[in-house]
Amino acid sequence: MQEIQKVIENADVVLIGIGDEFTEKKAAKEDIIKAYNILAKLVSGKPWFAVTVNTDDLIYESQLNKFFIVAPCGSEAAGNVVTMENYDESAYLPQWQFYRNWLASTIGKKLCILELGVGLAYPSVIRLPFEKTALLNQKATLVRVHSKLAQAPEELAERSICVSELPVRYLTDLCGSAADEES
Repeated sequence: MQEIQKVIENADVVLIGIGDEFTEKKAAKEDIIKAYNILAKLVSGKPWFAVTVNTDDLIYESQLNKFFIVAPCGSEAAGNVVTMENYDESAYLPQWQFYRNWLASTIGKKLCILELGVGLAYPSVIRLPFEKTALLNQKATLVRVHSKLAQAPEELAERSICVSELPVRYLTDLCGSAADEES
């Protein structure tokens, strides 16, 4: 974890991807919110943006600034989820454009790409574009935390940190205890 904290500290900007291992299928709601709050503390003081494929809206219950979050798969609370027949894609498009502009501003900067629980559900939303971003930005470091799919492409091996762990448990167990020690 210290290595990941150092990558975040040394980064100019942080791009966060939140995947389906960050849901109540894998962790308790309280632990998920706690993990989001730990994440908020980790990126505090850094320009960051988060992309989530989760539709449970738990990310919005955390201390993370909602202005820098985009959820292209929709919102259960709004009754607009990508798996529904009448899914309205226009709901997230303005925020997606804001994210794309933000991402363009990261070119040439030290970028920490932090993927938490991003698997192969909707790989064209986070996993593949994040890898492409890391390949294009030679100053980028990819940090991938996933219980089964923590591998990075060979081309990114020297600029990647891969952790085979459930991301909520990883953040709450390792970071939570480290944060408690600092208090």
